Amino acid sequence: MSNDDPKLLRNAINKQNVRELAQRIQVVFKTFAIDEFCNVIDDKINELSLKGRIDLVCDYLRLFLPDNFLESSQILVKSLGPQLDQNSLDSIDLSARCGFIVVAKTTFIARYGMEHFDVSMNALYEMTKRFSSEGDIRLFIKQFPDETFVYLNKWINDDSVHARRLVSECTRPRLPLCCRLHQFVDDPMPVIGLLDQLKDDSELYVRRSVANNLNDIAKDNPQVVTDTLERWNDEVKSEEMQWLTRHALRTLLKQGNPQALQLLGYSPNANITVGGLSAVSDCITLGETLEFSFTITSRSDNTQPLMIDYIIHHVKANGTRSPKVFKLSKKKIARGETLAISKKHAIKPISTRKYYPGTHTVEIQINGKQYCRKDFELL
Repeated sequence: MSNDDPKLLRNAINKQNVRELAQRIQVVFKTFAIDEFCNVIDDKINELSLKGRIDLVCDYLRLFLPDNFLESSQILVKSLGPQLDQNSLDSIDLSARCGFIVVAKTTFIARYGMEHFDVSMNALYEMTKRFSSEGDIRLFIKQFPDETFVYLNKWINDDSVHARRLVSECTRPRLPLCCRLHQFVDDPMPVIGLLDQLKDDSELYVRRSVANNLNDIAKDNPQVVTDTLERWNDEVKSEEMQWLTRHALRTLLKQGNPQALQLLGYSPNANITVGGLSAVSDCITLGETLEFSFTITSRSDNTQPLMIDYIIHHVKANGTRSPKVFKLSKKKIARGETLAISKKHAIKPISTRKYYPGTHTVEIQINGKQYCRKDFELL
């Protein structure tokens, strides 16, 4: 894959949209030196990562804009493109002006605007309506938590769906690609107070962020999340709340958390027997498919809902094994019924996992409880 491949995330910031950024700035700041600004960035941008490109653009905005932050921040806000009219970022062109190029502006605000808190908050508010300022506002949360929460509580009722989503997204303790908010890892209750007010938002875009935030919190404070969702489900009976609950519990469900399972109607102690686990081949070459099957037999007089997963215990570089849970199926099993289950699992190279040869294991997990397992060799 070449450096110019548009599939590379870093190419969301490129020579074309850097020039478009410069042109929009010159509209409101007539003396902005477009060619000089673009040329110095063009000479350095190709070999940089996404973060490197963001930092590069931010650094040169600092050099080419007025030294006065109040003036430079106003220029950046006035040069923003039109507000997003979508309810998500899914259809946004990341390389356009309403894309990652905006992050160079939010980075500028976070880097140079700490001494101008209210001006910075208002700038990030305008910028989040064009892309998202979820990453850089976290630096203000870390340094000025109480003051930032005043703004977050105000934005909960904002007309802009992007501002409301920002409240949830920027307070995620483990937001990917961003600094971790350790204060919320230790005590997530301030975040729960915000989510309490967003859980019934009219837009799925916001409710999805609420669920993702809870999923983050669950990695460190599972009891807080299950207790919160129990309370919410007592207060609100709706399909939307059921969806939010399922989405928020996905990590805990894979871990077999009993309270999470019960929230969705699955007994942690299903009255079943599982057997007959077999594989088409005991030896798999990288790039081939593991095919396995097993049976589930009910021992209950009542119909039972089953959440059927499987675990692959992957060999690591040091020879130890690391489990990874995969979703398989959701079934209802009647009294005395036997279900025959089969699955094909591709063992192929992916960017998020490196495979090592050796003895791997497939294991069946139902309603959070592990049953039979079988080894297979990966060549």
